[in-house]
Amino acid sequence: MHYFGTFKDGALAAPPRYAGHSHGYREAALVSETSGSVHTGLSMNELAPNGTLSPHVHSYEEGFYILTGQVIVSIDDRSYRLGPGDFGALKIGTPHGWRNAGAEPMRWLQMAAPQPKPVGRERDTFFLRDGSIPTAATPPDPAPELANVHGDLLGHFDVGQIPRGDEGRITGGGLQGVFLRWMIDEKFGARHHRMLFIEYQPGVSIGLHDHTFEESYFILSGAVEATLDGRKYRAQAGDVLWTGVGCVHAFANVGQEPVRWLETFSPQPPAENVFRFVAEWEERAKELEGH
Repeated sequence: MHYFGTFKDGALAAPPRYAGHSHGYREAALVSETSGSVHTGLSMNELAPNGTLSPHVHSYEEGFYILTGQVIVSIDDRSYRLGPGDFGALKIGTPHGWRNAGAEPMRWLQMAAPQPKPVGRERDTFFLRDGSIPTAATPPDPAPELANVHGDLLGHFDVGQIPRGDEGRITGGGLQGVFLRWMIDEKFGARHHRMLFIEYQPGVSIGLHDHTFEESYFILSGAVEATLDGRKYRAQAGDVLWTGVGCVHAFANVGQEPVRWLETFSPQPPAENVFRFVAEWEERAKELEGH
């Protein structure tokens, strides 16, 4: 099973579960139960200038990557000013709130796992009595590339940190030439999902394979040819793809520019045999069966 869609600004709307607890906040579901998913809650989130999300907790884990704008994020009794390229994970039950700290709308890509309950089902978001968000904060000091800050799971990665040439690129395992940066994973402190940054240079591809977990992909720039369950799609900036457990998929950059996307896993992968490549098993079958 798979899904292909496109984020459009018109899809942003004030969600009912934050009624009375937010100002200038909108979100658009990108992957949810309506996409066929059972583990992934991917969304585009926006705060207008002076917008706020009152301090609250979830019974699911959240990961976020800031795309545009400046924001003050309060986590427990600590606050940080964050901007584009900053990311973080909020573990289940962690109090947090948001305040737009700039003059422009700010947006972030958000991943929730386990998948949030749809409207009308059991509650999974709870608001703190008398919670408040500071009007000023400073960036994490030092601004981390990948670090826990006072026990909070925060980091930074942006396009400017992608190595030039072949430096830092994968050289084997069916992923030759791919640049991959793990941002949120088990080592970082998350327990229910992963989030990573991917770049394929022109001509780079990954063969048909599947997994025991769901993946979602939000294209940031460039274009990629995706094969999902035998169907081909051309995905470009603003498009979102989702692959369910067992969906056989492949990607190829057939253009002239690098393609970059944010990718999520949920649940977290097993300790081994993360990829099941079709070509590798066909070759093994020839050996086993004597063809």
